[in-house]
Amino acid sequence: MKRVLLSLLLTALPISAEASTELARQWGLEATRLSAETIDLILAVDMGERAEVSDRFALDVYRFGRTSADLARWIDASAGPNDLGCIFRGMATESEDQILVLEDTPDHTRQRESLRRLAGMFADAEIIALVAQREPGTPIRVPAQSKTACRADARAALKALR
Repeated sequence: MKRVLLSLLLTALPISAEASTELARQWGLEATRLSAETIDLILAVDMGERAEVSDRFALDVYRFGRTSADLARWIDASAGPNDLGCIFRGMATESEDQILVLEDTPDHTRQRESLRRLAGMFADAEIIALVAQREPGTPIRVPAQSKTACRADARAALKALR
């Protein structure tokens, strides 16, 4: 419960960092770090233990989601690739959803599935970060229906890097 209250408090705070290609780079590095930590938690569950999600891990995942939302707004404001903003919004939502699942469930199967989803998202984020760092003059346009969240597509991201 205290994590949920902390999340609500942080949501009310103003965004302190302006989104940029540098923020996208840092976001990608954070995804790499969180990916490794998430895999360690998955291994703990696979060994029959309950994954002990620390307050720091929960807060880091929450911040990752907040940064994802910041990056989505940056992409939208700079007329960047529509699908990229959509992916960032999806990652913001997924981060929050999976932390809530991890905090509220004692079930090993649900914990593992939630951690697996986070690990997959962080792996995708490492690739997406590279696309987001491209120079503004080289956007990759993929039409989006609206400014909603969508799933990350690592293959499309790799294609965009070529």
